[in-house]
Amino acid sequence: MTPLITVSNRGVVVEAVKLAEDRSGDVIVRLYESLGQRCATTVTASFATDRIYCTDLLERALDGVLPDPVGQSIALSLRPFELVTLRFRREPAAGPG
Repeated sequence: MTPLITVSNRGVVVEAVKLAEDRSGDVIVRLYESLGQRCATTVTASFATDRIYCTDLLERALDGVLPDPVGQSIALSLRPFELVTLRFRREPAAGPG
């Protein structure tokens, strides 16, 4: 079974993966740096997404926090023990032709 979310750095822990509270179908991911050191990681979704951005704990968008994602992935630089909440906006399903 393929995980919904993967991270490239084993010091980064994915704490939660859930649907957004607004019932949009977007996926919320909470993760944190667990080793007490600065690190870089790439977070990758196994599903189609057209936008990835950072939110606060109430899932409200934070402006200008992340660089542009590349496909289904985003590169992050985390401070020691930093907690990050990401929102993966899912691509709309293609309608009948």
